[in-house]
Amino acid sequence: MAAAAQQKSDVRGVSLAAVAVLVALPLLFLPWLEPSARDLERAALVHELLVYPVVLIAGLLFHLCWHLARNPTTGWLSAAVTLLGTQGIGVAAIRIARPEALAERAGWLLLTELAVQALLVAMTAAADRRHLSVNPFGAGLVLGVVATAVRVAVLEAPPLGLSDATLRALATGVLAEQVLVGALILRLRRSPLWLRVRLAGAAALLAFGHFLTSPTPAGDMVNGIAIGTSVLGAAGLIHAGLSLLQVKLHRHGSTVDSLHRHVEHLEADVRVDRARLHEFGATIAGIASASELLRNSSWLPEDRREALERAINAEASRLQRLLDDRRLLQPEDCDLGRLLDPIVTSHRARGRTIHWHHDGSHACGRPDDIAEAVNILLENAAQHAGTPIDLHTRVARGAVEIRVVDQGPGIPPHLGGSLFQWGHRGSASHGQGIGLHIAHRLITEQGGSLRLAPSQTGRGATFIATLPHSGTAAGPTGPLEEDADDAI
Repeated sequence: MAAAAQQKSDVRGVSLAAVAVLVALPLLFLPWLEPSARDLERAALVHELLVYPVVLIAGLLFHLCWHLARNPTTGWLSAAVTLLGTQGIGVAAIRIARPEALAERAGWLLLTELAVQALLVAMTAAADRRHLSVNPFGAGLVLGVVATAVRVAVLEAPPLGLSDATLRALATGVLAEQVLVGALILRLRRSPLWLRVRLAGAAALLAFGHFLTSPTPAGDMVNGIAIGTSVLGAAGLIHAGLSLLQVKLHRHGSTVDSLHRHVEHLEADVRVDRARLHEFGATIAGIASASELLRNSSWLPEDRREALERAINAEASRLQRLLDDRRLLQPEDCDLGRLLDPIVTSHRARGRTIHWHHDGSHACGRPDDIAEAVNILLENAAQHAGTPIDLHTRVARGAVEIRVVDQGPGIPPHLGGSLFQWGHRGSASHGQGIGLHIAHRLITEQGGSLRLAPSQTGRGATFIATLPHSGTAAGPTGPLEEDADDAI
């Protein structure tokens, strides 16, 4: 673990070094762009015009972090860093454009700097205590522009005539306020420690670099140190902003992934509920039709009446088991003749013509699931074909086949691959597109298969459900040729 932490620290160090190189790179071309900047004194005046735009970019990065998480502390930090960058650009521009006025009115500029730093202290102190109700980047820009406008205005004021010692004292006061800003950053409890340390370090470097050149640049060595510390400070702010943005994006991505998973779970629950409602509806429709026929048809023969009563009892029992979650039931030996007879009876009670042929074969599976799958296939054939339906069971190649055959318009071959997908339905269908999906799932969960057999005539549809043969009773074995099977 220590090695991993060391490796992570090394990666961060390399990343910070890379950012520092990128920030310092424009300074290398500065002597060629501005020949006068080959002098370190002049370079000390110009370098801030390159450094503080980087600080402004860091403020934009913190603004993006605030926009992702709406964290009030990050918002205040964005406003403060943006103010620092904007006013720093203004100070650098004044130093380059009017160096004489700067030297004469250094007292006014330092007093203005004291006010700006006092504002930064107040903003940092409020970061953990108050919510920011305005756009932080916009607020920082406005404050920075106002600070620059005040500095430009005081250039027209009469000089204060302060001594060098007084000017240095004012510059030391500015440095003290900047140190206070760093100390307050370290106390921001709502921000991670690594971020506070980086921000405080970057603020200290920028403050020290600015102090060395305030109110005017000093010797070559001091100017060189000022340039180096300012570059490192700006690089530290950019690196901190990029690191925080990376963390926020990772958390944002994790939140989105979590929401996607939650939606997927909800969709799965909805599918389960819709599937159960579909099964309830088909079962209740059969019970209702058989009950209506019993109640209004006194002419029914006794054996027919008994068959309807058995069908109602069987379907009601199956419905009760469905309500109790029949998935808890274990596979067992199923007499397909006895199992499917109530289903056939309930469909016939609804006025449908079912030719029911069974060979006494037994399958291994969950009885209710087999019954429901066949019920769906019969319902599908009745609704979409509207023709007499043939229902066959037989043993073929060591397995039990249940065939549902209609004489309707058939199913286009290009739809065969998506026929059992959830929600799939033909353009002329008025169903929900979930019945065949449920039937396919119920059969395959029991080690069987459900497929659409190719049509030899282009009309009619033949669905073949294959289930493991329990071997309890064996009927006539069907032909072994696949083409002969599919031609039925």
